[in-house]
Amino acid sequence: MNDDAPVLIIDDDAAVRGVFRRVLEKSGMLVVEAESGAAGLAWCRERRPGVVLLDLRMPEMDGLDVLSTLVVERPETPVIVVSGQGTMADAVEALRRGAWDFVSKPLPDNEILRQAVRRGMERSELLRQNRAYGESLRSTNERLSAALNELRRDEQGARQLQFQLLPEDGLSLGSLRCERRLFPSQLLSGDFLDYFALNERFVGFYLADVAGHGAASAFVTAILTTLVGKYREALRTRGDETILHPQQLLTGLDADLRALSIAKHVTFFYAVVDLQTGGLVYGNAGAFPFPYLTNGHTTVELESAGRPLNLPGRAAFGGGETRLNGGGRLLLASDGVLELPPKRTHRERREQLGHILSQSHDMDRLVAALGLNEGASLSDDIALLLIQREENPCH
Repeated sequence: MNDDAPVLIIDDDAAVRGVFRRVLEKSGMLVVEAESGAAGLAWCRERRPGVVLLDLRMPEMDGLDVLSTLVVERPETPVIVVSGQGTMADAVEALRRGAWDFVSKPLPDNEILRQAVRRGMERSELLRQNRAYGESLRSTNERLSAALNELRRDEQGARQLQFQLLPEDGLSLGSLRCERRLFPSQLLSGDFLDYFALNERFVGFYLADVAGHGAASAFVTAILTTLVGKYREALRTRGDETILHPQQLLTGLDADLRALSIAKHVTFFYAVVDLQTGGLVYGNAGAFPFPYLTNGHTTVELESAGRPLNLPGRAAFGGGETRLNGGGRLLLASDGVLELPPKRTHRERREQLGHILSQSHDMDRLVAALGLNEGASLSDDIALLLIQREENPCH
């Protein structure tokens, strides 16, 4: 709620304005007065009130005329009409014309007025936020559309761009070392991954697998980097902590993809590591196989089934919490790894992945153990992300 925006009382009766002012100011609200409809409109044209309390019966300019003007000039400003006995028909007409609420005078209870004003301000703030969010999405969509048009003109350029969007291989983020590999089955990959510092204490990373592969799916990976970047920027500039909470981020990305009318679903695993404690919080939108975590001699799957992003339905996202201890390793792999030759059942392949992680202390050994190389002919894209924590991380 914007507490700095005042409540504007438009009423020709000074006594009524005084009563309303005292009731609202006792609740800590800023109040201004206008003794006529014309004066109230003039005030609104110079400044933006949080809520307008509007009397329906005034000389010279009737309250309904003031309302009609405000609805056109200030559509997101809540107008609460004030109706006396015998004017209820006018109050109903005012609601039909766009008033948000009404209160009667004399006030049967001061709290009725306070609650009506609070509801108006809260709804106005929600509309303002929704408008800003919509404008942000439209702006993002315009930038992405321009980028996608450029990508379509040159697929080779698109491949270069996609790989340029990848984070630096072997990057150290505090006590974490991050290694990655991306093996596309075609020129462009529908798999993508990223890792980044969120602030001095937290690091975030994700692995995404867009349905299908090739150019169309690769375009969506570019969209995802922009959308995730929006939440990273929100933390930096506004203190919005959505990016620090995997479940909240998955919910936000799901809504973003729906709003952009993306015609593909996406599996997405996102996690945040606390560099001080090693705490690992994660959310899973349908990613499979599950990530593998090895701490010492124990290797486990982080089982966390959940609905993919942008897939119809209300099923929940998966998630959980654990620790990445000093010397521990975490492996994220897209489902293309399950199709590698020789042919094995998914259970056998998952057991193999866990064993390989327990024996491989870097990405090169892990890739060699899987039999992967840059020229491999693949039936599906494969993305691998290996996160390692130092043996004795400094706190």
